[in-house]
Amino acid sequence: IETRPMRRVDAVEAGLDYWIDETDLEKERQRRIATKNRKSMEGEISKQKLREEVVAPYKQNWIGVFSVLMVVLSTIVTKFPETMQIPVIPIPDL
Repeated sequence: IETRPMRRVDAVEAGLDYWIDETDLEKERQRRIATKNRKSMEGEISKQKLREEVVAPYKQNWIGVFSVLMVVLSTIVTKFPETMQIPVIPIPDL
């Protein structure tokens, strides 16, 4: 009588010679799915908080406001140079 192993020797060394119980396998799958769902819900950011974080850099952008103000003022001075002329107010001699 000749006997042969069901798995090769290298498979046994790799740990592939074990029995899998279907109920334990299903329990393990359910546990992994539950853990994955719990982790995804923990890391979820509410839409309100996400909106606040996206808008925050633009709310207090004083450098940007100052830059736009300077561009607007320089455009006004360039297009209408007469606005920069100082009017001469005659002071009467008393």
